[in-house]
Amino acid sequence: MKKVLIGIAAVIVLFFILFLAIACKEYMEVNAIDKTPVNISEVEDGVYEGYSETSLVKVRVRVTVTDGKIENIEILEHQCGKGKPANAIAEEMARRNDIEVDAVSGATVSSEVIKDAVRNALRDGK
Repeated sequence: MKKVLIGIAAVIVLFFILFLAIACKEYMEVNAIDKTPVNISEVEDGVYEGYSETSLVKVRVRVTVTDGKIENIEILEHQCGKGKPANAIAEEMARRNDIEVDAVSGATVSSEVIKDAVRNALRDGK
């Protein structure tokens, strides 16, 4: 019985270490994102697609710009775990005409990857 408990404890510890390693890698990938602001007023009118990804989150967006303002942000693809609530950030960015809005609580990585995909789309329009 003692060996079984030790084995179970070892498996739990290994899973915890694996979880920490994955979380650390995601944190480093999000911190490596180019957060250089994009001046939306300099983006030509048009429809632009952008993509961004980390190890666990992949996002593709379509951004419509009219008269130097974000008219619409459509999330075409969002592969993630529990980060789907972050999709709401697209409406907030379009409403405020600003990419740098607060991340959705509980979906920080997805929020940051969505913002990066939008930045990448808008950079194509400059």
